[in-house]
Amino acid sequence: MNRPYSRAERVGDELRDILANMFISQIFIPKSGLLTVTNVKVTDDLKIAKIYFSFLNNKISVHELLKILKNKKKLIRYYIGQEIKLKYIPELRFYYDDTTEQAEKINILINQTHQDD
Repeated sequence: MNRPYSRAERVGDELRDILANMFISQIFIPKSGLLTVTNVKVTDDLKIAKIYFSFLNNKISVHELLKILKNKKKLIRYYIGQEIKLKYIPELRFYYDDTTEQAEKINILINQTHQDD
């Protein structure tokens, strides 16, 4: 059966859901504000998961928040292992997703050009 998207994409979607629920109910990161898992990209061999986050109303820098996430990596993998049925839990890599900030900057520039007309 030919599926509309790959196994890596399906695992990425499942990981995103698991992580989103985990940060709501099990793992608390102080001063992180609203932490959102925006995307999870898993390699085709399912060995590495790139996890993209965005933060709103955070009280500490993005760099510090990513450092906290990296320090909690083993705990996060443990919780993932409890929720997902995979032979191996992928290695987790965390990245800050600044697309909302970029979109806001573009919006401001567009509005400025319209005001200049």
